[in-house]
Amino acid sequence: MDVNKMNIKKMSVSIVLKAFFDSFRIISDAKLRKFYLVPGIIGIILFMVFVSLGNLLSGSLTNLLEDFFHLENYHSIIYILIKILIWICSILFYYLVYKSLLLIILSPVLSYVSERVETHLTGKQYNFTFGDNVKFIIRSIDIGVRSFIKQMIGTCIIMLLGFIFPINLSIPVLIFILQGYFTGFSFMDYTLERYQLSAKESLEFLKQQRVCSAISGIIFTLLFFIPFFGIFIAPLVTCVAVTKITVELLNDKPTSIK
Repeated sequence: MDVNKMNIKKMSVSIVLKAFFDSFRIISDAKLRKFYLVPGIIGIILFMVFVSLGNLLSGSLTNLLEDFFHLENYHSIIYILIKILIWICSILFYYLVYKSLLLIILSPVLSYVSERVETHLTGKQYNFTFGDNVKFIIRSIDIGVRSFIKQMIGTCIIMLLGFIFPINLSIPVLIFILQGYFTGFSFMDYTLERYQLSAKESLEFLKQQRVCSAISGIIFTLLFFIPFFGIFIAPLVTCVAVTKITVELLNDKPTSIK
């Protein structure tokens, strides 16, 4: 590997880690603590909906199999097996869908938080019209949906490659990195949209900063899976950290913490 590329990657890791450590101080100084609650409340509601749907699907599948195969005598066994299967599918569904859906729903809130963070760090004020804000929200949702579709396609391709040795041994890691890559980009785009970068320009920026994007998304996922508290802290902390990172990269200089 080229020495310059190795140095760039090391710098990227350093920039991301520093930004995440600084994010808690920024949240406090910029008076953004109340935004811990919004993702948490929405996340809990969404999670309860998923659990309800999972239980409903579990019961429906159990009844369907019993009626179709006439397995009344093995009701308890079939029920347990279906519950286990649904539980496994729910975990995969939670990982692949729940996180992306939550970020799409939260995109208007996180876009506003990102703007507040940049103003706090740089003093730059934005006077967007109502129409501008509506366009930003539509773009954020569009980017979120596109990222989700790409994640799903990429995940399917990786799982199909699982039949090839030794790729099958690294499937969880590859999926984890892929998810992180697109999740990080979703957070970066809150800042890119304010700088009026087109979708094509944003994708070019992502290619140049793929390491920062992937590491940011991976850290978000790790925070997100902290029981209960992850839903509250991960979206806000990552939004603040990635905004700081993106502003520094766009301006090619570190921001000061006020």
